[in-house]
Amino acid sequence: MFLPRMTGRGRLRRSLRIPAAPAAVLAICALAMAGCSSNAASSSTGATSTASADDAAGYSLNVGYIGEDGLLTGPEGFAYSTGVLQQWLKADGITSIHLAEFANGPLLTAAIVGGSVDIGIVGDTPGLIAESHGVPVKIINQGEIGLAAWIVAKKGGPTSLAQLAGGTVGRPQGSYMDRYLQGLLAQDGLTSKVHLTAMLPPEALAAVESGSLDAIALPAWEVAPAIAKGAVVLAKSETTPDLQGTEVTLATDKILSAHPNVAQLWDSVRLKAVAYANANANAFYAYEAKSEGTGSVAAAKEFLPLSDFPAANYTTAGLTTLQGTLNFLVSEKEATAFSLDGWKAAGT
Repeated sequence: MFLPRMTGRGRLRRSLRIPAAPAAVLAICALAMAGCSSNAASSSTGATSTASADDAAGYSLNVGYIGEDGLLTGPEGFAYSTGVLQQWLKADGITSIHLAEFANGPLLTAAIVGGSVDIGIVGDTPGLIAESHGVPVKIINQGEIGLAAWIVAKKGGPTSLAQLAGGTVGRPQGSYMDRYLQGLLAQDGLTSKVHLTAMLPPEALAAVESGSLDAIALPAWEVAPAIAKGAVVLAKSETTPDLQGTEVTLATDKILSAHPNVAQLWDSVRLKAVAYANANANAFYAYEAKSEGTGSVAAAKEFLPLSDFPAANYTTAGLTTLQGTLNFLVSEKEATAFSLDGWKAAGT
């Protein structure tokens, strides 16, 4: 069964729409793809937490995230790398945390349906699509805002968005980069004039550098190698904040039912991690340079600033962006409308 990779990592598609998949289909995908979570770069056993809320001995928490190199990123990842995140959680009764890395949003949400993930950290676009398709989750925070995506064209190729007409653009299908690209093309009347193809970042970068692909839409920090070899930046999401992506943290209905305070505990630890990262900014950026592969601390500071990680579960700017993304997905028939307030876990 083919499931496109959604985060930074195919077949050629003329349609810009991702077919809506009902909850039943996602459940089937979960069973089919359960084995794929074995690429988790951690000690995750794939088992769901079964401890009851009154388990005096504490309980374990299975946390899924999107990545490529076996490292959880952001303030939570930085705190985990130094061991303080585990200490904070243990003090709250969560005796152990098992991290599981997934290549994309579909695999993570399939694992949620299958029961091997309790909490998932994922981009807003796959999170919104999952909720609209009935995946049993609640949002517990919007941990990162202002995710930057750039559109970069091959050397000697298009020098403007308009010149992409008739060309092919690679992107991680269903990701916030995809949403940015689609939104920008729609604004410029190019939706039906540009072919999109789902590609992994390494493949997309290689294709642009070789000239076999007209352009790519990827996170800002991932296109630096192509730019260094003559690729041309056509657009930056920083100039259209309403089209930028955000990151959301999801908790399953099952874990919330078994441990009603787990959302508050995780959010409290996340806020501690944000404060910890700000207090140790140089070490944080060094970790991000390693975990995100930016190539330098300077690039990490530029593309992954600590200001993107709010010291609150939700912000007005973040929720406005989230609603805008949902509205766009609904207009493209990639999601069905729902209330963001109704999506929030109680107490968050």
